[in-house]
Amino acid sequence: MPEPSTLSRRRALSLLGGGLAIGSLGGYVVGDDSERADKAASPVIAPTDWGHPNYDATNNRHPSVQNAPHDPTSLDTVWKAPMSLDGTFIPDNPVPVVANGLVIGGKYSTARSRTTFELFTTLGGESYGSFSRPGIKHTPVAAGDYLFSHYQTTDGMRLDASSFTSGERLWSWEEQTTSLPPLQPVVASGLIHMATARGSTSASAFTPRGETKWKTPFSGGTHNLVPPAATPRTLVHPTMDGFAVFDSQTGKFRWEVTSWEGGSKAMATAPVLHDGAIYTARHDGRVLSYDLEDDSGPRWVRRRQGTARIAAVADGYVYLTRSGVKLEAHRADDGSREWSLDCLDIHPDASGLTAATLCDGSLYVGVSVEDDDQYQHRLSVVDADDGAVSHQTTLPGAPRFGPMISNGTVIVQTRDGFVGLR
Repeated sequence: MPEPSTLSRRRALSLLGGGLAIGSLGGYVVGDDSERADKAASPVIAPTDWGHPNYDATNNRHPSVQNAPHDPTSLDTVWKAPMSLDGTFIPDNPVPVVANGLVIGGKYSTARSRTTFELFTTLGGESYGSFSRPGIKHTPVAAGDYLFSHYQTTDGMRLDASSFTSGERLWSWEEQTTSLPPLQPVVASGLIHMATARGSTSASAFTPRGETKWKTPFSGGTHNLVPPAATPRTLVHPTMDGFAVFDSQTGKFRWEVTSWEGGSKAMATAPVLHDGAIYTARHDGRVLSYDLEDDSGPRWVRRRQGTARIAAVADGYVYLTRSGVKLEAHRADDGSREWSLDCLDIHPDASGLTAATLCDGSLYVGVSVEDDDQYQHRLSVVDADDGAVSHQTTLPGAPRFGPMISNGTVIVQTRDGFVGLR
């Protein structure tokens, strides 16, 4: 396996080291212990309370309560950051992510065959710079001061680590295979996790400096369209006929499901891990829950019409959007439905909902409206207990992705750029 260059390693170590903590990596602060700093030792990784640093990329849309808006019932636009998507093919653009007080958006230029990442502060929407990378269909995940992205180049697939502060590429890892769309990386336990397809299918974990920590082969084809999920202890990789479960610290294979037979029975959207269980949705409308310590079969299965996208699991409930038109809450212990809110109940001309985000007892969801009046699209705040709409505010354009929440600010991307609401 190719290793990063000596220069890249030295540069990465200089950025990761030092006497002060410089950022968070998958819920961990990376810095140097004061007794070892003068020895240029490996970075010390210590737990922090940042539970979901990359919730957007992994579909675990549940930021910590410290990020919640002061008053969700009075949200209004406080800043706009232009980043036009005109002339781009939306599916080729990366899903935006937030980390370390920044929102990172990307757009792919077919003329230049490059993707440009633009950075804005979450508090005021001020530009924090930009950098570009070659390749198509970047799948980024942000943690601390770093952006990790897997993408396709003319020579195969590549995983990059880039610095926010300088835009410099710290290291790259390449595999001479093509697996469009690229597999999504995820960050947990101070490691970057990704399924790789070189030779055989494997789960691989990389250190912040690009070194391979562990690599574990597993059966079944990787599922490129569905991101993995991880906690500091458990890693789940979707496959075409089920999923595989690993220890995220050691790479030890635990168990797998291989009976879904692909097609309509394949996993439709990213799984969510919570309180010792995995919650996942399939293309055939089924929502399932498994005990992460027991491979005997699902705890429960519920089937409804339309594909579900699970937003978060909290306080005994599974929150999800269904077919992009309904927002629902289901009991986490048996899957029974507690409440359901149709997009037409929010606005009579609504055509769809974005993914939802849960924070401090409120669900935030973008609403697109058939009427092309730019002031009809909106952000809705829904009470997670009973599904009642507690607040709505208009957006300057149709929301392209689910809301992100950071530093008390709700951030929504439209075709013209980002909007910050407080």
